[in-house]
Amino acid sequence: MSLGKRHIGRRVAGVGLAVALMVLGLEGTAFAAAPVVSSFTPTSGPEAGGCVVVITGTGLDDFPRLDPQTEVLFVDSLVPATTFPAADFTIISDTEVWAVAPAALVSGSAYFVRFNNDGGTSTSTGTFLATAGSGACAPTVASFTPTCGLAGSTVTITGTNLLTDIAGVDTIDGGAVRFNPYLADASGTVPDIDSATTLGVVVPSGAADGPIRVTTFATGIANSTASFLVPPPDCVAGGTVHARGISFKIKKSGKANGVVSSTEDPAFTDCVASVPVKIQKKKKGGGFKTVGTATTNDSGAYSAKVKNPKGKQKFRALAPKVGLGDPVTDTCSKTKSGIRKI
Repeated sequence: MSLGKRHIGRRVAGVGLAVALMVLGLEGTAFAAAPVVSSFTPTSGPEAGGCVVVITGTGLDDFPRLDPQTEVLFVDSLVPATTFPAADFTIISDTEVWAVAPAALVSGSAYFVRFNNDGGTSTSTGTFLATAGSGACAPTVASFTPTCGLAGSTVTITGTNLLTDIAGVDTIDGGAVRFNPYLADASGTVPDIDSATTLGVVVPSGAADGPIRVTTFATGIANSTASFLVPPPDCVAGGTVHARGISFKIKKSGKANGVVSSTEDPAFTDCVASVPVKIQKKKKGGGFKTVGTATTNDSGAYSAKVKNPKGKQKFRALAPKVGLGDPVTDTCSKTKSGIRKI
């Protein structure tokens, strides 16, 4: 539903309540609590507007009162008489409002955030700084789960500043999310779980391995550091992912050995024991072919013998991604060694 339709619904509900109060001889103002703006985040953003500011406080939702005066204003800290209305806003609850910073703000200037409704007026103590760049409004992607999946599966992304003003739509929603090759926006989940710190999306058809990209305002773009994997191969959906490494040595005789280790602190030792290791040889046309296998002992050590190595060849060791538990509660990351020549 659009913000405009929500406001119309609120007005209709308010009119009905006002009539009822008149019949009962009650004063409507007794039901409206004075708003209080406690804080907001982020505290800086682009002068071009589009940054979504999450306001927290109390008394921010007057529903079902009739309140044509509800507004969010950005107030010039040096010239308080100069105010700019938010480009858009959505009342999420009595304690939270999402507001889009207007494009009329001047770079380098600071603005108080003011909230008005028929219960009263409240102005923030802190200011929002208009910046030439993204400022603190730039989105960040901290993690996502699961780390792999097919088209149609659901992915939950966590981070900061993950809200956007969607052009042409009178509402505020979650950031636009794209998967490699970044040609189209992923659709949101039903029900919608979007917030400033969480986005829920559905993996689109045609998605491939690569970082997940979140876009909010024009210059607000963030890529995940990890890649989302589209199987096959080696996809284990769900669970906490644990990082690990693998060492590798090989002699001209074909004898290979190494150790799979946890790179976390403290070490997650469940990901080093009984690990299936592949010894792979680089093919002339590119890529690798498995030419030997081994399984690690309790301390992560392994050894294997490659038959008849001839001429100058390149080898590596690989430990595939595996899931632990049923259902999966922990996932051991895929890891591969450097290339060794014999």
